[in-house]
Amino acid sequence: MKWICITINTVTSAEDLISSAVLSCGITGIQIENNVPPSEKEMKAMFNDLLPETAPDMMPDDGSSRVMFYLRIHDTDDSTDELPGGVVDDSYTIHDRIYTEEEIRQILDLLGSKLKELEKHSYIGPGTLELSVTSDSDWIDNWKQFYEPVKVGSILILPEWMDLPQEYSDEVTEGTVNLININPGSAFGTGSHETTKLAVLGLEKYMHPGDRVLDIGTGSGILGLCALKKGASHVTATEIDSGCIPCVENNISINGFDSSQFSLYITNLLDPLSGFTAAPFPVVTANILSPVIVALAAPGYADRFTSPGGVFITSGLASSREDEVLDAFASNPSWQVIDILRMNDWISIIAQKRR
Repeated sequence: MKWICITINTVTSAEDLISSAVLSCGITGIQIENNVPPSEKEMKAMFNDLLPETAPDMMPDDGSSRVMFYLRIHDTDDSTDELPGGVVDDSYTIHDRIYTEEEIRQILDLLGSKLKELEKHSYIGPGTLELSVTSDSDWIDNWKQFYEPVKVGSILILPEWMDLPQEYSDEVTEGTVNLININPGSAFGTGSHETTKLAVLGLEKYMHPGDRVLDIGTGSGILGLCALKKGASHVTATEIDSGCIPCVENNISINGFDSSQFSLYITNLLDPLSGFTAAPFPVVTANILSPVIVALAAPGYADRFTSPGGVFITSGLASSREDEVLDAFASNPSWQVIDILRMNDWISIIAQKRR
């Protein structure tokens, strides 16, 4: 598929005006790029633990901004799916609508006139338009270049598309390092983030060979795969995003595990109607956002799925949320916190269920 990207060069103070002008042209989705970090209120609204970071080469905010939107255009490689009986499935979202050259010209003319009108009474900066054409192939594999092998304890996590680096070959051959190949797709992680590393270290420290493991919010299945590599007898994983299914199935296969060793459930364990039932596990992991960890620490959630004496390895926690999560465990008499692992601005809190 191909899109034409239309960019309006403006200033941050005029973003709302420009965005309204774009939306009034019948566009339903816009993208804004500037160097202004999100406010604390905006971070909370995003339900996000990630700390705002400024890239080393990013200039201080100069007030410039780019408001962009995309229109899908005809591509000779596009194919149309047909339903049984030859009926064309045109149940696309508005973002998938294919625009003709004439329709695009009309949108540009209308937008140009609106920008000129805004300039009469507001400062909108350059107010210039830029057009470019992009396609799926421009970005579909670009994210792969950012991944490198990740060594965590005795685990080496290697993206599937990379060759084993020579520096690790002897350790992998000797079995002192366990190799895990991972292909996350573009939506799930490869283990490079500190939160995943902390969870892996927690597994290495507290999981024993033969343990059954429950991984809540499995994503690419990486923690479950690490558990199997370290001798877990079986992994049960849950995820609310069904898009993880082909990703997890592929990762199980490329690592030589049998599907009987890894059970995946698309469900939300915080939903009392989830219907998920399983015998308690000696090891439970969750690399997820802190508000979810807080909820799981409450009576009747993670403690319901953890064996007496079993451990709950939590990660995905910014250091600033440490007290909040500790308080959640302290408020549930089933738990006692036994360890806190730290890495840069991230922590893993490990709790044990009382016997």
